[in-house]
Amino acid sequence: MQTQLPDIVDTLWFARKDAGLRYPRAAAHRLVRKGELIRVKQGLYIRADIAHDLYVRGQAANRLYGPSYVSFAWALRFYGLIPEDVPHLTSATFKKGKTKRFDTPIGSFFYHDVPPAAYPLSITFAEDGKRRFLIASPEKALCDELYLKPQVRAQKDIAPLLFNDMRLDEEQFFALDQELLCSLAPAYRRTTLRIFVRFLEKKNDRRSSTSL
Repeated sequence: MQTQLPDIVDTLWFARKDAGLRYPRAAAHRLVRKGELIRVKQGLYIRADIAHDLYVRGQAANRLYGPSYVSFAWALRFYGLIPEDVPHLTSATFKKGKTKRFDTPIGSFFYHDVPPAAYPLSITFAEDGKRRFLIASPEKALCDELYLKPQVRAQKDIAPLLFNDMRLDEEQFFALDQELLCSLAPAYRRTTLRIFVRFLEKKNDRRSSTSL
């Protein structure tokens, strides 16, 4: 095949006239057998030589199921907010009604709903110069993750949740845009996020008073 393969390929690409292929599905299967492509779901393939690149995996997450953007624990790790590796790539969706999971040769991909009002807020692109994918901002990824956690009803339980359970780096956490966190949280209509805002306000008041 003379045409250069893109990072992520679907059967529609093979069917394009400039690809010069009469039987696109058979062509894809042939490249899978040769080890040049990896099938991640029916009709969707990744080039084998770059399949474990973070940015390619992020693109794959966007393409596998949607609309969606990368978020939750995987995004927190991507931004360096938590120390441990996250084995599964996690993404946010809305109005799907249930968690969706895809197990593929390059790893598992999970999709969790967030409220429709919260979904479009504070989404950006992660870019490495050649590739990019949709991802929550660090602040949005944190709010998404808190939305999935069991309900917290007291301010005293927020710090243990953030720094013990979720293992957030405390210095990195307080470097986040606190105003953005407070503006995002109400969109979730969740008790944990309401208590989280009170926690932030109290912490920021203390930090302001000590800096005077």
